[in-house]
Amino acid sequence: MKVMAFNGSPRKGGNTQTLLEAVLKGAASKGAETRLVNLRELNVKGCMGCDACKNELGKCFQKDDLSPLLQEMKDCDAIVLGTPVYWFHVASQFKALVDRFYCFYGWEPVPDTGELKETMAFPEGKKFVIVTSRGDQENTKAFPRLYEHLSEWLGVIAVAMQSSSTQFVNHYGSMNQKDSASDDSDLMARAESLGASLAP
Repeated sequence: MKVMAFNGSPRKGGNTQTLLEAVLKGAASKGAETRLVNLRELNVKGCMGCDACKNELGKCFQKDDLSPLLQEMKDCDAIVLGTPVYWFHVASQFKALVDRFYCFYGWEPVPDTGELKETMAFPEGKKFVIVTSRGDQENTKAFPRLYEHLSEWLGVIAVAMQSSSTQFVNHYGSMNQKDSASDDSDLMARAESLGASLAP
């Protein structure tokens, strides 16, 4: 089993990364092969809207560090996405990643009518986890919609850590306190347990 995590935080060793590492540690404890990708360390470009991917659905034609990772995602059994909350929304590094998922999305004609229908060039049935970290518990309504759309479009299985229909590992910590997640032993244990649950 392979679990791939993307860290959308620009901060090295921040709370988002700490929680992602805990999820991966739990998965590794069950024998999973794990990989953490820190987007801040890579040359990642935003989607250009060129639509070249519509000629070869599932392939982004940009020449940067992210394009091969998008292909690698398709071979993973579980995907973990992490972002801090900056100015009421996801970090820019995380948004660049999500925008590039557009390469998997396209349309195909219905044989009988010729009408176009949506299609996804991404294998279904993968497990999917979201990790977020923010300074307070403000209600950011955009997140549930974003993550629900992501899981729907990618055809993945959302893994719940709490009873909410939104699938999160949520962390609320002190402003700019990088070790507030690691200081929360219950949260760290829950994150590891979630990672362990990804393995069959």
